[in-house]
Amino acid sequence: MTAELLHQEYDRFIEFGQLLDRRTRRYLVEYLKAKISGHPYAGEELNDRYAAYFMRALDEVFAIDHLLLVCDKNASITQQIVLDTLYWIKKTFAKVTSKHPYGKEADLLAGWSVTPVKAFKTRYPYLLQSLQTTYTREELDTSFYQDRLRRYFEKDLEKWSAEDHAAFERILTDLLSQWDALLQAKILAYQLTKFGEARDNYVELLGQKVEEYRRLQSIINPFSEYLGWDMSRDLWQSTSFDALQQYDEILQDEDSLRRLADLLGQLREAEIELEEEAFEKTIVRQEWVVNPLAKTEIVGIHESQDLSHLLSSEAALLSDPATETAFLKKFADERLLTLRYEDRKLVRSEHQVMEVNQRVKQREKGPFIVCVDTSQSMMGRPEEIAKVLTLGILKMAINSNRRAYLISFSTGIKTIDLYDIANSIDELAAFLRMSFYGGTDATLALYEALRQLKNHDYADADVLMISDFVMYKIDQDVLNEVKYYQQNKGTEFHSLALADEANAALLNAFDTNWIYNPKQKGIIRELTRGLGSLRDT
Repeated sequence: MTAELLHQEYDRFIEFGQLLDRRTRRYLVEYLKAKISGHPYAGEELNDRYAAYFMRALDEVFAIDHLLLVCDKNASITQQIVLDTLYWIKKTFAKVTSKHPYGKEADLLAGWSVTPVKAFKTRYPYLLQSLQTTYTREELDTSFYQDRLRRYFEKDLEKWSAEDHAAFERILTDLLSQWDALLQAKILAYQLTKFGEARDNYVELLGQKVEEYRRLQSIINPFSEYLGWDMSRDLWQSTSFDALQQYDEILQDEDSLRRLADLLGQLREAEIELEEEAFEKTIVRQEWVVNPLAKTEIVGIHESQDLSHLLSSEAALLSDPATETAFLKKFADERLLTLRYEDRKLVRSEHQVMEVNQRVKQREKGPFIVCVDTSQSMMGRPEEIAKVLTLGILKMAINSNRRAYLISFSTGIKTIDLYDIANSIDELAAFLRMSFYGGTDATLALYEALRQLKNHDYADADVLMISDFVMYKIDQDVLNEVKYYQQNKGTEFHSLALADEANAALLNAFDTNWIYNPKQKGIIRELTRGLGSLRDT
């Protein structure tokens, strides 16, 4: 889609660019395409001063450090750079060529070129005097033209022959042509100077944008890579991310804050659960079974009392009275040698069995709901720490594929669903810039957090409250609902107290509490349960 849009813009510039001629505009487009692709230009060359200027300008634009790298990684920014460059070419040409300081001289030249011969005869000394004061003798030798013109005007105009008229026209044309050449050279020099200034300004502006893009990558990349946020959305419209950068740098410098953010990230880590699955299984078998009642094939000899299949050697025992007794004994013992017959059939059978399987299930990390106290008592260092932790937790949540919901509260609340970063990044920057003021009402913040816990997206969330806890008591109904979620839903509520001493009565409602003393850099103290196990996991 981007390639198609660029093709349309190129065609529009060539057909309706309103500068120079169509051939030159096509040349500039082809040269721009070559520069944006990083390949040498292999098309036709034009002997045109303006085209040569814009060619050098494009060389400088695409010599900006990392510009081609940015274009290679972001098609949207590539399109915007092309559009900005084409617009800059049209705007610069129109502005510079429409106005210059030699307008009066150009009007004077146009007037002299249509002056009748009779009027020219009496007025040409003023023209030559003006040219003499404007140009040096090396540029324009006015004395030469003064001698020639005086000779012609010594004769009466009525007596001029056709040859005299033709000679006068030649000398006048030569004078005006040299004047026009000198004037156009001055205009061109002025325009090229202005073109150079415009080029330098554009290159500087574009260079700043490229540098800003690269500078913001380290901050915004976790959001853009995971959520697909397009960094060109506001970058080329001068949206400032200074607040994001400022607090990101504080987060990197404050080792204890970074360590706390890492510890918060390990809360509600993926837990190992054993899951059992029971199911019924049917086993189908097919086997050959001997059928004793069917006799279809002789398979051997065996001992029995089956007289119908008696061997002839056994029957011979009855032919002699001396062996007859032996025959009868073998018959009684079922030991007569007889032929053994056998028949088999294929039998299908089914067996139902119950099996129980166990498998390890990885529980996904839950989202964050962060409540930040923005009351006046948080002004100063606590305010800065609260903002830094908010940014740190957000970055960590995005990196670990977790949702994040920000609730800022004083006497009222403001909310930002930080999962939708494409629409909330500007709100986050505004939050980081805002000044803290007003009173403190944590009840509204916890009520909003509980409301989000009833939402499918945040049903498994952890809740973190960052405050100095300089506040009145929290509404008991809200605390009762907090306790319900702790006991029945497994929800964990954490607090970070930015104060010298914590309000124990309020902190009892939380599962985990930390105190961060803003007056002593680097102090993190846990109140209710240890974090040692978290550090080791």
